[in-house]
Amino acid sequence: MSDDVLSKFAAEEFLAHQNAAVAIANNDLKIAWYNQSFKKYFGAGRIKGISITNLFSISETKILSNTKSKKLFVHPLTDSNSNVIITPVFKKTKKTSLIGYSIELVQLRQSETGLNIDLKLVERNIAFSNELEKLFVILVKENSLEHISEQLISKSVEISKSNFGLIVYQDDSEKYEFQFHNTNKFIKDEKEAEKAILPDFSFINKWLLLNKKSLLALNHQNNIGFNLTEILNCESLIISPCFFEDQLLATIMVGKNKGTYSAFEINIVEQLSTLLSFAISNIRTRELNTALESRLLQAQKLETIGKLSSGMAHDFSNLLSSIFGSLNLLRKKVPDTDDTKRLIDNIESCSVRARDLTKGLLSYGKSTPKRKELVKPNLLVDEISKVVTQTFPGTIKYIEHVDENLHNILGNSTEVYQVLLNLCVNAKEATDGEGTITLSANNISIDKKNIINYPLLNEGNYVLFTVKDDGSGIEEKDLQKIFDPYFSTKDKETVSGLGLYVSYGIIKAHKGMIEVTSKVGAGTQFDVYIPAFEPQKEKKPSSPDKIILLADDEEMLSDLLAELLESNNYNVIKVSSGKEALRVLTEEIKVDLLIIDYNMPEMSGLETIEKIRKLNLDVPVILSSGVTDFDTDEIMDKYEINSCVQKPYVFETMLETIQTVI
Repeated sequence: MSDDVLSKFAAEEFLAHQNAAVAIANNDLKIAWYNQSFKKYFGAGRIKGISITNLFSISETKILSNTKSKKLFVHPLTDSNSNVIITPVFKKTKKTSLIGYSIELVQLRQSETGLNIDLKLVERNIAFSNELEKLFVILVKENSLEHISEQLISKSVEISKSNFGLIVYQDDSEKYEFQFHNTNKFIKDEKEAEKAILPDFSFINKWLLLNKKSLLALNHQNNIGFNLTEILNCESLIISPCFFEDQLLATIMVGKNKGTYSAFEINIVEQLSTLLSFAISNIRTRELNTALESRLLQAQKLETIGKLSSGMAHDFSNLLSSIFGSLNLLRKKVPDTDDTKRLIDNIESCSVRARDLTKGLLSYGKSTPKRKELVKPNLLVDEISKVVTQTFPGTIKYIEHVDENLHNILGNSTEVYQVLLNLCVNAKEATDGEGTITLSANNISIDKKNIINYPLLNEGNYVLFTVKDDGSGIEEKDLQKIFDPYFSTKDKETVSGLGLYVSYGIIKAHKGMIEVTSKVGAGTQFDVYIPAFEPQKEKKPSSPDKIILLADDEEMLSDLLAELLESNNYNVIKVSSGKEALRVLTEEIKVDLLIIDYNMPEMSGLETIEKIRKLNLDVPVILSSGVTDFDTDEIMDKYEINSCVQKPYVFETMLETIQTVI
């Protein structure tokens, strides 16, 4: 919302709810706008578009003569104890250019007789209107709530002729913050005053919420607010609430040590309280917009980095695949001596580390497919352990414990990986750089005998992942809301990874459960239960002598994969483009499996598969790729792809995948 629009909205909203009856007329003396109090004076009749000469039975000549002399015109209304004040309004930049008229109905008190008293009242209103105009400018342009508040409370004290003023801010948890305007040191000790005010202020707050209007507290026994007048050593006290959309944001208080307040002074403080409520809401909205813009910018940066990483990953994966393939062949062809074996093992160890670090980095950036797959928890824990040991400080002791013969689980490996890694990151931050973190994975069986200990789970086998630390622990009050959206015990600057709310949703989607136990000063333990997968069918046996068509433009990688497949009794036809693959398939060569690279020149892997499907060939397809910036589920469904394999290849995994789909 622009500052001009905000200023217009704030001014209209402010004037619309004033007690004073005000209206605006255009150059033709016709009513263009009026507030509720003005409408109330005239009842149910039509007002907008009616000339003020007809509304008030005033001669147009009198109004225009005052307009020429740039004076306000006061006209007594014969049918009520009121005056109508008509003031010509000119452009600020061009004082001779008339833009309309402001109209105000002023009701006279019984004791007021004669025009002089009315004019004094008008002068006070005009002076206050000028102050309001200045305050509106500050409200729109100023970003500091402290500065705006200081201006508003100082004007409240000045115009109401008070000895002091203060603003009490509050939040949803009923925490109070005080801001004093005490230039004359009328209040000797502000901190002591705060402590003394708080017990009584809770009751005053309830009164304000119930009545939604200002309270004039007098220094008389049995008067509401009497204790506050005693504490602040004053004879009278205006307590004016700052409401915005029925929410009490703050309270303005001004006090006099002698005398009481007039209705005009109370009205002034009430109007300034309305301005303060707008200011608080406006600045909070600005801060929220700034935070959202910052998050959006960060998300855009991450998206850009993710795209760059995907492109690099494709080339890097091809290189690693070539290294792994060469190592597999090298083991078969060189003498099996200790020195040779040690050198090959060293190369493989470094390559595995590079592959794992790449996977760990990309797992946060890539889009998460919704398709569930068979996940081996021991491999998942191994991947996390490598990232933790390579990136966490050496001052943190890391312990891994995994059951033998751990059950497999059916789920999304990327999501479970993200949850467990995030729990480890949280544990690292809880230990403050020194301590012990334990990651364990165990089989657990729930039956009729022990189900009472797991009321949220069904009977069956589960894999229990546990992340435990000996850090600072979590307070009991925070444990109750730790899985709530937006809740965090961390500073904004240190928040990283998934929130626990998101982690909870992921585990729940896997039909599992996540629990937390903690003790302040002793540490925290998160337990994640995920149902075990029970295979329904035995794995198909190896199918030798099958023909595999391999389409990949990376010649070295293609040669290595072909040699490895041939060493496992598969016949391989190699091509380097999608066009060659189509040519082979149309030459009546029966192919049992297609392995097609995602990223090929001229015709991409997906374009090739699309053309193959149009030939109505019922042949399984494996898509190999080193990129992660596409939706696997959507791609597999749309192009009827049987499986996707990520580069760099783990050749045992490739062989298992081939045996599954062939």
